[in-house]
Amino acid sequence: MSKSMEDWFKEQDFNTTELPSGHRNRFLERLQAAQEDEKVVSIDRDGKAEGHADARKNPWFKWSLVAGLALLMGLAGFNLGSSNDTDLASVSPEMASAQDFFSSTIAEELKQLESESSPETERLIADTKVQLLELENDYQQLKLDLDNSGNSRKVIAAMIQNFQNRIALLEAALEHIESLKQLKLNTDATIL
Repeated sequence: MSKSMEDWFKEQDFNTTELPSGHRNRFLERLQAAQEDEKVVSIDRDGKAEGHADARKNPWFKWSLVAGLALLMGLAGFNLGSSNDTDLASVSPEMASAQDFFSSTIAEELKQLESESSPETERLIADTKVQLLELENDYQQLKLDLDNSGNSRKVIAAMIQNFQNRIALLEAALEHIESLKQLKLNTDATIL
């Protein structure tokens, strides 16, 4: 059952006739002509194009861009049209203002956390961002639950709690960074 590769190749009927003289040269000329028509612009370190034909002049390039753009617009339109994004703001005006308050507070706390970035706090900030992402994913699921439950009070309460958990997480991370700073100051003062 197991033949060597050499035996298998000997059994095959490959076309091994000689090609007409000059075939290789004609092939290389055609290949070179095709490459000259469709060369891509190379940019050197100074930002200048090196003497190649511009790929953007090729009609296939233009049509592929048009087709890609049309596809993206179609997908974006489909997503916008089919999106039923229910959140706290859709429940009532009071919930909309609460959502705005929570969102702005989270954005401010996150900005402050990122401003505290240093080699000592890098891991803490990264871990906090991972936990924030998990809470955001939970919130996205709660939005779906709210849509399916018809504005259930339990889901609304869970959404508010999610916002509060994110704020508490950011505040705890900032407090931890502050205590690391104080510890470093005390350690530096003791060494001196």
